[in-house]
Amino acid sequence: MQGLARLAVPSLILAILAGAPAAWPQPMADSFEITLAMPEGRGHRVAVMLTTPAPGRALPGIVILPDEAGLDGRTARLADVMLTEGWVAIEMDPEPLSPDGAAVPPPPAPRRLGQLLRALHGVLRSDIRVDPERIAVLGLGTGGRGALHAAQDGGGPGFAAHAALYPGCAGLSAEMEAAPGAPALLLLPGAEEPEGACAGLGAAVLRMPGATYAWDHSLGTGIWRWSAAGSVPIRPDRPTTEAGEAKLVSFLASAFSGVR
Repeated sequence: MQGLARLAVPSLILAILAGAPAAWPQPMADSFEITLAMPEGRGHRVAVMLTTPAPGRALPGIVILPDEAGLDGRTARLADVMLTEGWVAIEMDPEPLSPDGAAVPPPPAPRRLGQLLRALHGVLRSDIRVDPERIAVLGLGTGGRGALHAAQDGGGPGFAAHAALYPGCAGLSAEMEAAPGAPALLLLPGAEEPEGACAGLGAAVLRMPGATYAWDHSLGTGIWRWSAAGSVPIRPDRPTTEAGEAKLVSFLASAFSGVR
């Protein structure tokens, strides 16, 4: 990825020639695929979009992991929020489509997502655009469970913080083997998760009153998702979305400030 980082130089020159302020260039997006080394010795290909608000500077980075729907308007909105804070947004698609679009990827397993995230963390630490000590991970749904599993590492540097939106407490509680060693935050849909859900996992838990899964969806009403209980409606909720984003920003800023 250091080689990819060098692409920032011509982009920066073009931005300046186009009239962008030299002191604060326009955000630069870099889309690529990378093969991550997995514990079993096999490589796993993932798609990544890294956007930095200030090329040429090492800034805190936020890895954003989607749910089964893949990268969409929800991850893009979160990326915009992180860029506004002056942080690098790193959207990762753990199961990109085949080059011809014919092969449909299998649903990601949360624990394997944690392994992928730890492998990506190791790569990001060598990227000149990212502060190696201030890398956090944020996930939606199943991706949120993966974000918590990314903390379960045998040693070495890890993520500075972990956050999850509507991860599904029953599955997460059954899967977790150890509490995260770094600050962790869970934002739960208050209309679906019972009182006390996700307790005892070593993470701060915040219930969003009246919210359903994917409250940050932007497509309006009439959206459904399939769960073990059957079809469940999704109710987009802008106030909850904005409140959740504010909580995330405050949590991440606090976690980054605590890194020495």
